Amino acid sequence: MYLIGGIMARFKDSLQAFTDTNTSMITRQFTILSRQPEASRRTIHVDATEKEIEQLTNDGYIVRPRLIPPELLARLRTAADELEAEQLPQAKVSDASFGGLFIRDLIDRHKTFQGLMEFSPLVSVARAMLGPQVQVHASVLRVSYPDKPEQAVEWHFHQRVVPEPKPPLFRRPEVIDNLIYLDELTPESGPLVVLPKSHLRDEAIPMGDHTDKPGQVMVTCPAGSVVTSTAALWHRAMASTPAGGKRRLVIIGFSPTWIKQVDRPSAGTGRGLTDLLVPGASAEMRELLGLEGYF
Repeated sequence: MYLIGGIMARFKDSLQAFTDTNTSMITRQFTILSRQPEASRRTIHVDATEKEIEQLTNDGYIVRPRLIPPELLARLRTAADELEAEQLPQAKVSDASFGGLFIRDLIDRHKTFQGLMEFSPLVSVARAMLGPQVQVHASVLRVSYPDKPEQAVEWHFHQRVVPEPKPPLFRRPEVIDNLIYLDELTPESGPLVVLPKSHLRDEAIPMGDHTDKPGQVMVTCPAGSVVTSTAALWHRAMASTPAGGKRRLVIIGFSPTWIKQVDRPSAGTGRGLTDLLVPGASAEMRELLGLEGYF
């Protein structure tokens, strides 16, 4: 039996506190038709309810208030501030379509973010939705500022590689994104706006559009909350205002191991911090890094 659910040691206490209070976990059993019988059976203990998985499937997103334990939240904030101070002086933060500071490849830039790779409330849901073999697809920090112009983000969805007309066998690349809000998300701080169920239909929203849409939902939540969504869901972010202050957001995406990653970990090539994870890495970690899990 190949049991998924490892936890990095430095997050052990925080994650154990989460597990102790979460009594609604569900289980998924998978069998993979592969040439490796010892790794073909997977048991996934999913840190979500059946109702949440159903809502994520049907609406394209779920909001999980205060999912990040306080100790972990504090560490993520510190790490985000360190990277922001390093990158902000040379960064462009005003943009009419995608405003704010964007920093990619977090897991190769700061060790703290590597803990999110095995954070069960994130990765277990991705496995329940996409299958047991997933990798880190992208890791991004976004910071929006109340004192700078053009801090909103236009309507968009991720993995915009959909051709028209669609070829007979074309399928959207499936990615599960986790938007981790390090600060309270309020109407003043630049809330997330989503179009529920838009991942199930062909929407046509032009680039540069920031206008309200019928059926849109404004998402607000306390600091430490996570919005888990399919990357095919249409969404936008409103601008931060002086009343709301600066807003920090970490995005961790997971995709099946056979999809090309947006942010590719260094994979032992000497370019980033994930090199340190490769020697002696478990099969699970190698999958998360995109080194295994395809045949």
